[in-house]
Amino acid sequence: MGEHNAFIVAAFSTEEAARLQEAARILAERTTLSLEEATGKILQALQALRDGIQSAFDKLTATFEEIAEELEVLNIEPRARRRKRDRDRARAIEQRYRAEIRRAESERIYRRIYKPP
Repeated sequence: MGEHNAFIVAAFSTEEAARLQEAARILAERTTLSLEEATGKILQALQALRDGIQSAFDKLTATFEEIAEELEVLNIEPRARRRKRDRDRARAIEQRYRAEIRRAESERIYRRIYKPP
């Protein structure tokens, strides 16, 4: 196995590696390239595609970050939503306090000590 075939096996899953080796074999049969050269050409093409996709993704990410920064100014929470959130929070706190008070009221402060007859 050449270094390209070893790279294919290491970098891709078994099924993908088998498909790439088959594509390299077909390319080598149809052209005057050796199997290693065909594998190298396919890997170069895949690398070029990957680089193009990565650069496009980076540009999109930068654009979305710029848009998010511009919209941050408009990210003001409406007063009604804020008040509703505060009411819900206060209701939950009151419920916890009521549960704690009920638990404390139901406890006996002075428990009777068991005295055998």
